[in-house]
Amino acid sequence: MCNIIGFDMSRRFLLLVVLSLSPSLALAGKNDSEWNPPARFDHVYVGKLTVHYLPQNQVVMACAKLFAEYKVAAKSSFTQRGCAAITSKTSCTVIVVDKIYALATPKAVLRHEIAHCNGWAASHPD
Repeated sequence: MCNIIGFDMSRRFLLLVVLSLSPSLALAGKNDSEWNPPARFDHVYVGKLTVHYLPQNQVVMACAKLFAEYKVAAKSSFTQRGCAAITSKTSCTVIVVDKIYALATPKAVLRHEIAHCNGWAASHPD
């Protein structure tokens, strides 16, 4: 039986399941203040919200195109989970991974990106 750092395969699998299902651990390893939006931006977007769910390898290119089209001062990265761009005074487009990626659930990524639609800067200030 494989044993890495005190966990056999069944325990590691169970740990992964628990982590992926826990709403409070939407993204382990990131600073909560950097990942979870401040309360003033953490609410439903009231304009027209367009959401695209894509495989992670397509998120990178789609975000780069979105940023370029709407002149968003942010950069894409190869590990990107999603992005957002305010497309008019009353609309925002969000791109989100279609499944868990790097411990981030699509639901958690959507919450994060909607906060950007609500005015949270890309630099993630508090």
